[in-house]
Amino acid sequence: MRSMSLLTGMSVRAKATLAAVGTVALAIGVCMLALVLVLQQNLRDSAKTDARQAAVSVENQLAASGKTRLADKALVVTPQRVTIKKVTGERITAGRPTEAPRGGAFDSQVPTVLAVGTHTAYSVDVAPSTTALDNATQLLLRQVAPAAAGLVLFVAALTWLLVGRALRPVAAIREEFTEITERDLHRRVPVSKARDEISRLARTMNATLDRLHQAMNRQRQFVADASHELRSPIAAVRAQLELALARPSRTDWPTAVHKALQDTERLQAVASDLLLLARLDAQEAPPRAPVDLAALAAEEVRRHPGTVVASGEDGPPLAPVAPAVVHGSRVQLSRLLTNLTDNARRHARTAVSVGVAVRDDMVELSVDDDGPGIPESDRERVFERFTRLDDARDRQDGGTGLGLAIAKDIAHAHGGTLTLHTSPRGGARVLLRLPTTAVVR
Repeated sequence: MRSMSLLTGMSVRAKATLAAVGTVALAIGVCMLALVLVLQQNLRDSAKTDARQAAVSVENQLAASGKTRLADKALVVTPQRVTIKKVTGERITAGRPTEAPRGGAFDSQVPTVLAVGTHTAYSVDVAPSTTALDNATQLLLRQVAPAAAGLVLFVAALTWLLVGRALRPVAAIREEFTEITERDLHRRVPVSKARDEISRLARTMNATLDRLHQAMNRQRQFVADASHELRSPIAAVRAQLELALARPSRTDWPTAVHKALQDTERLQAVASDLLLLARLDAQEAPPRAPVDLAALAAEEVRRHPGTVVASGEDGPPLAPVAPAVVHGSRVQLSRLLTNLTDNARRHARTAVSVGVAVRDDMVELSVDDDGPGIPESDRERVFERFTRLDDARDRQDGGTGLGLAIAKDIAHAHGGTLTLHTSPRGGARVLLRLPTTAVVR
């Protein structure tokens, strides 16, 4: 746990250096261990071979001395690591050295001259030499180990410099990003020319800043539009009240109160729309349950007799054979249908038709009118908030410019789409498509 806390407090540069040093040190350690083991095995094998050769040499000398019948003693030249014993176990001690024959030394060890009997059986015990093994081990410790330590230090310094150079753009990005506030979202972090992860991170951050900037601009425009939309009825109510108070005896109070009530209802509608938009933007999940869109459409037809009718020959039937049931909020879906029919009623010449059908696991609800229609170039713009086309800018008709925007947000919240088309009646058709198992966000 303590090591984990230490790693957590380390910088990326230090972690990368530590990882590189640990990896190199581990690799060098494994290589050195393998080298030592292989070298020791080879040296042991070589020592055993030399020992066997020494034993053969002593045995040859003993055999040669046994063939000598002119003397009872013979001189045998042996390395120091060779031990000769009698059959009784008595060890033959070294006698007085005499001049050894050329080439009589084994492995650079000083030879020993032994006087042995020529008619006695002996046993020869040869101990392998460890001199070469000791010399090789000391060589590794004295020369290879410092070189390995120097290599590890070199790797640590090189990794520290390279990682620091690679992370230099991160410092510039962090310095720039800390200075960006909601007032200067137009600023962007620097992007290096290298096509690495840091440059991709910088481009991603700039793309995020672009979206934040656009969202902030939309929010500011929305606040400005909402303020302008609320200012008109407030100013109208105030003017009416000031005029009535200035001439109380000449004021038709029922008419004045009726006009003020109309403007107050308009204020209430705008405030209600703004509150609903705020909830949709916050993605507050409403209570969800199965909702029959065909039943909602029938209720809308009954609520506006004569102006809203069931779809006839020009549209899908109002009561489809398959259930037109989706999973969502009945209140929000009812509000969506009301907004669509109210918008169509303001532009229709005679009547508005509503139809519901189920096609390919999708519920389709269409609202058609026989009005002037909507140009194709404006079919996306009308879903923006507080948007009114040139023929619908009169604020006295009850429209706030938020109806279609709210309807589209509700459709998206229920996993569906809301699009504009040309109606068979000659006007506009608003088509809502929801999956039969739509999941509310």
